[in-house]
Amino acid sequence: MLIVAFLIDDMMFKGDFLDHIEKTLEIKAPPEKVWELISDLERIPEWARGYVQREEITSEQRTGVGTTTREIGVSFGKGYSKTFKVIEWVEKEKITFRSTSGWLWRGSWIMKPTEAGTMFTYSVDFELPPGMEKLRLSFYNRYEKLIEEWTQNIKNLVEK
Repeated sequence: MLIVAFLIDDMMFKGDFLDHIEKTLEIKAPPEKVWELISDLERIPEWARGYVQREEITSEQRTGVGTTTREIGVSFGKGYSKTFKVIEWVEKEKITFRSTSGWLWRGSWIMKPTEAGTMFTYSVDFELPPGMEKLRLSFYNRYEKLIEEWTQNIKNLVEK
């Protein structure tokens, strides 16, 4: 059994339930246009439709490292509220969040310029809460489909 542990800011991922999902696609628009959508954190419900109902910035700071948000939505038919903190912000290149409540989660949106526009990657690492190990495969498969849908939604919105 492989045990993985690494430090993410002040939270520790540990155990054999650490999962990674990543989706990359090319968007036919410059990185500045992609950045305009994804760096406006309150616009997350536009592309995370059917899951995120509202994204609120909870810190006085509106952008950059240290910005905190609260996400309200529906997952697996149940309402939830989860908080996040921006731990990396590189203008027009990358935003990384980590969860500050609930199960351990870290996600990144990464942009790289291409000849045709922008290579966009949505990457998440997570560890399911104790007691959810039996749901691991089901959760992973559902989350993988959501990430694919969200990246496609971002592409569609930006390419309009």
